[in-house]
Amino acid sequence: MKIQICKKFSKVNKLQKKLAKAFPDDTITIKSCISMCKLCKKQPVAKVKGKKIKAQRIVKLIDKVDEL
Repeated sequence: MKIQICKKFSKVNKLQKKLAKAFPDDTITIKSCISMCKLCKKQPVAKVKGKKIKAQRIVKLIDKVDEL
């Protein structure tokens, strides 16, 4: 599975580490833009299998990605 996250998120490194730990076999890439304007700066967002996912906390985002 390919997971894309936005580099504009304030805790992008923390998000990348937690995603890598939760999904070790998946590819996690940091993109300059994933077309989720203004949301990516405030909360964790990701693009997985072409679907845009957002959550208030990193843990909630990981749960949503796991459901896919």
